[in-house]
Amino acid sequence: MQQAIFTAHCPYELGDIVEVAIIEGMAITGYPRRLGTAEMQITDIITEHSLKNGTVSFIYELDGKKRMRLIPWNELTKRSEKH
Repeated sequence: MQQAIFTAHCPYELGDIVEVAIIEGMAITGYPRRLGTAEMQITDIITEHSLKNGTVSFIYELDGKKRMRLIPWNELTKRSEKH
């Protein structure tokens, strides 16, 4: 068994309220339009660590129901500009 030690700094805390737009199954923060967004509370934070890639990512439970990654709008627009 391989031991993994990592330090991760999450931008959110349990109980934080985030404004989220759910678009095509993605939870997007910082969406430029108010229409189509909802305030949701972060009720759990799951940390995902990849040994192979050496990366850490977070999955957020929102309102005790949905588990999703939060994708900042500006990151999403950068992705679409590359394609």
